[in-house]
Amino acid sequence: MMRYRLLLWCCVGLLCWGCHSGKQYADLPEELAKLCVSIDKHPKNSELYYQRADYYYLHEEIQKGIEDMQKAIQLEPDSSKYYVKLSDLYFAQRETDLAEEMLLKALQKASNNNEARLKLAELYFHQRMFNECDKTLQEALEQQRHNPKAYLIKAFMLKEQRDTTNYLRMLQMVIDQDPKEIKAYLELGYYYQQRMNPMAIDYYTNALNVDPNNVEIHYNLGKMYQDMGRPEEAIQEYKTAIGLDPKHVPSLNNLGYMYLDDETKYEEAAQLFTQAIQANPDFVYSYCNRGVAYEYLQEYDKARADYKKALTLKTNFEPAIKGLNRIDEKQK
Repeated sequence: MMRYRLLLWCCVGLLCWGCHSGKQYADLPEELAKLCVSIDKHPKNSELYYQRADYYYLHEEIQKGIEDMQKAIQLEPDSSKYYVKLSDLYFAQRETDLAEEMLLKALQKASNNNEARLKLAELYFHQRMFNECDKTLQEALEQQRHNPKAYLIKAFMLKEQRDTTNYLRMLQMVIDQDPKEIKAYLELGYYYQQRMNPMAIDYYTNALNVDPNNVEIHYNLGKMYQDMGRPEEAIQEYKTAIGLDPKHVPSLNNLGYMYLDDETKYEEAAQLFTQAIQANPDFVYSYCNRGVAYEYLQEYDKARADYKKALTLKTNFEPAIKGLNRIDEKQK
């Protein structure tokens, strides 16, 4: 009888321990808690450490992710993808030498791992090691000719090298291979926008067909319309951008600036600049522009305060100095 009771207590103890192992993660997000419980149950499952490291990477808990990937590699040292994930984590910590080392190890484990090769090329690009970047991209393209990411990295490299003709050609190749690559449309749109070429509108429009909720594209398109003297279309794009992101400072500021041309909208302009300031209290242009709106509204004390604030943010900021001089003249 005593032996039976001893076995029973052992079973109860195991059950209670199992409950405790789950409860100790009660304060963690559900996804992370599940991974932790799974790792406790299967401590030699390398894939679980990989999955938790990915979670940590996405949630910017980099050191924890590194520790998990080191454990995963310890358990399965020949997995190429594990070295790639560890390189991502090292790169997030700006440990570029370690990131490069991990990517080279990934390729040693699997020479056909084009993800590792493209990340290595991208790392070389960020380090301005253009010869190494180009060589690595050529290897990637030999592995896979249909490779829009390789052409995109090559385009950015050519841009830095000021090879405009091939830069544009590479971007077009990216779009030909992947008509949904937003970065290529943005690059082409911005290139033509800087030259006030209406082709920018076409590229931005194509980009919005892929991602209609992209705030940056709506803002760029609005700026293009504004610079081309098409105010109604510009206002609509800025309003759309603000609707998607009520704290998008450039759109708030530019829309407010456009309202300064309409005497019936000075109050609205001032409110937009206020929203921009609330989103970014160090944005000097919104203080100065709100000062102008207050001038038009003849609220000179408020205008003076904004111009002075602008000067504390940017010494000798000429628009603010001119604003204070105007107020001095008006209040003589």
